Amino acid sequence: MGRRSGLALGVALMCSGVACAVEEPEATAVVSLGVAAAPSLSEAFVDIIRIFEEENPGVRVHLELGRSDEIARGLSERTDLNVFASASEEAMESAVEQGAAVGPQIFARNHVVVAVPAGNPRDVREMADLARPELRVGLCAVDTPCGKATEKVLTAWSVQPVDAVRESGGSRALTARLADGEMDVGIVYRTDVASSNGWVAPVEVEGRERELMRSAGMTRYVLARVPGGEGGPDGEAERVAADRFRELVTSDRGRRALEGVGLEPLPE
Repeated sequence: MGRRSGLALGVALMCSGVACAVEEPEATAVVSLGVAAAPSLSEAFVDIIRIFEEENPGVRVHLELGRSDEIARGLSERTDLNVFASASEEAMESAVEQGAAVGPQIFARNHVVVAVPAGNPRDVREMADLARPELRVGLCAVDTPCGKATEKVLTAWSVQPVDAVRESGGSRALTARLADGEMDVGIVYRTDVASSNGWVAPVEVEGRERELMRSAGMTRYVLARVPGGEGGPDGEAERVAADRFRELVTSDRGRRALEGVGLEPLPE
């Protein structure tokens, strides 16, 4: 008798005269939660998602990063997203008007700064330097949240770069170009400077310019639930998970994660 036959006979003898059943362990249902967010929120949301999944082991969060206006335009067709974190109040307003997002709440702020490659090789000292004709100046495209904040700052300070390069990819893409030395100076979100690992540095402008950056160059982030992602069999579980996720973002722990990357969380 072969080894496998002997094993089978042994099992048959042990079960003889007794109801013998082997129960398969029940598979734990996993709820998928889709979160779409602006790229400048990526580091903070990675930390928040880690905390959320540790406290909600039956939920797996999938993070999608993209331009807020583009996400908002397609949000009504998305069934895989449950939460939208926008860097554009206008984009969120549009999504709410379409019924694609509900319960919007402002939860954090960011602002732009004048930034240069590490070491400041072209000796940029103030905002007026952006008008120096020999400098390669990088600005976010005007239809991005960073670009809109930048335009407000330049208008308020009456500075106009001679030949600026507009980066359609937004603040993060422009920060990468500064780090690579493709630009001499640019205006980007301070959070992207902080996450550049020292390859990009802010220009320490004087007090009036600094206050202008904080006021005119401010972006407010808005968080909302996406009901279109709740149409499947796990719809109710996804709605509950989405509410819990939003509560975590606005909790003390969420605010600490936001502060850790240079964002300014709004008080509870």
